[in-house]
Amino acid sequence: MTVVDTHAHALPSWVQAAFLDWLDESGSTAEGPPGLWRSPAFDEPDRHVADAHRHGIDITVLTHSSNAVAALHSAAVRGARRRGAADTIAAVNDEMRTWATRTGGRLQAARWVDPRLAGSAEREIERAATDGGIPAISMNTAYADPSTGELRFLDDPAFEPVLAAAEASDVVVFVHPSAKFRLKVEPALPGPAEHLLTGTLSMLVESTVCISRLVLRGTLERHSALRTVFGQLGGVLPLALGRFDLIHQLIADSDGTAVRAFGALRHLRDYVGNVYADTHSADAAGLECALAELGEERVLFGSDFPVTPGVLGRAGALETLRKASLPAATLRAVESGNARSLLGLAGDLTGHDSPAYDNSPAYDEGPAA
Repeated sequence: MTVVDTHAHALPSWVQAAFLDWLDESGSTAEGPPGLWRSPAFDEPDRHVADAHRHGIDITVLTHSSNAVAALHSAAVRGARRRGAADTIAAVNDEMRTWATRTGGRLQAARWVDPRLAGSAEREIERAATDGGIPAISMNTAYADPSTGELRFLDDPAFEPVLAAAEASDVVVFVHPSAKFRLKVEPALPGPAEHLLTGTLSMLVESTVCISRLVLRGTLERHSALRTVFGQLGGVLPLALGRFDLIHQLIADSDGTAVRAFGALRHLRDYVGNVYADTHSADAAGLECALAELGEERVLFGSDFPVTPGVLGRAGALETLRKASLPAATLRAVESGNARSLLGLAGDLTGHDSPAYDNSPAYDEGPAA
């Protein structure tokens, strides 16, 4: 087993319990269909490892999904371990980092960071760089402003010190869509159709908007060593680079005075070196486009387990990847080599396998109802 899965999710049991209690009591669908979050694998490391073993995955990188803000808030205000926001974040991160030892290195958790809490964020970045775990943090593309409710993307000037700290500490930033960005389509679609639109298009556009804003505001120019990892091939970024080139030229040719007045109009393509992207939900055509536009060294395997059941996000995705007629060296890089190089991961951990993993029940049937 040599595959590294760079897109999987988990929470400590006390956080998961508080979040599910809130979902049940509130009836909220703000985080999507509640069934997405009910897999028992979320808070049970052994189940995570069992599913990974079943699909030939050596190491799983645990990051946080779009529900992270709501889940940690639930734990802070209603859980069995109520505490302030910064203390909740630290406790979650510390507990999840111990899962690497518990699983013989098979589960490697990035530390969650909320850039609205600058002091907490900078402490978590320092710990990510020095506590012996992978040098990685997990963030969302955008956060709601507490006073206005408006989304603030990562290019927000108030967040820049956090990104600067990550760059200075050589910490990789995993970025997941917040799923709070909505395409402004009226009238709204009914129920499941609106969730489908959010999951298929809004989240992809949200990631692309986040990357584009980081470029156009100059954040990536000022922090040229910052390394980011976006899910789902970086949204529509690989497909959109050519159009950005075209529109850039049109604007520069038609309104040179404005371009000069507002400074250099940056090329999105010049900053793809700051962006890695995972393969979650990609088909063969999407993979081919991402490899060509981003470079084969910046594409990583990702599954979205357990939100996406292993039979889809792992078995199906690996089958798609292996049938894509890629050169052997490219396939190895995407499945494992790129992630190991980016995160400084150890070699094949097959020797750590346990018979318990071989005999465990299947956990990839999908979220519990």
